[in-house]
Amino acid sequence: MPDASAEVDLQPLVARAKAGDEDAFGEVVKAHYPKVYGVIYRMVQNAEDAKELTQIAWVKAWQRLASFEGNSKFSTWMYRLAVNTAMDFLRSRKRRGETVYLDEITDAEAAKHDALQTPQAAPEEEMRRDEIRTTFHKALEDLTPEHRQTLMLREVEGLSYKEIADVMKCRMGTVMSRIFYARKQIQEKLRDLK
Repeated sequence: MPDASAEVDLQPLVARAKAGDEDAFGEVVKAHYPKVYGVIYRMVQNAEDAKELTQIAWVKAWQRLASFEGNSKFSTWMYRLAVNTAMDFLRSRKRRGETVYLDEITDAEAAKHDALQTPQAAPEEEMRRDEIRTTFHKALEDLTPEHRQTLMLREVEGLSYKEIADVMKCRMGTVMSRIFYARKQIQEKLRDLK
């Protein structure tokens, strides 16, 4: 999420965009696009779907911009739109019975991971890291979309419990419960690797 000073700097752009200024809206999109894409990608775990859903979320934002009252930060409002767009997609995919396989979603991440490996790492150590990474991704995949997204908003995006509650449209206690449950599930899966 952009820092507070960046959010303040965007307020005039958001106001101009609300008045119909497409160029101002383009600047807002540029400022927030990477974070919105990241939120959606972590939910759907597919780059092509995430790109398409990010575009859909920004179209919705443009269409609904007049409803943004400024009671929360624009980024919180936009995250809510992004999360809802991704959740709608995941629900429809579940109704259609589609499945995402781990090997489809980790190729790019595996390439990044391999690039970070030191050449002198022992083969056993590389295998262990791969096993941990695979187990971790599988544990994330096994979480419900709500639990996974709540955990990602906290751990990756660094949102406060209140901000997550605003984005997810739930109580702070629910956010805390989801994070606790998600962490516990992941720890249980990783425990077997010790």
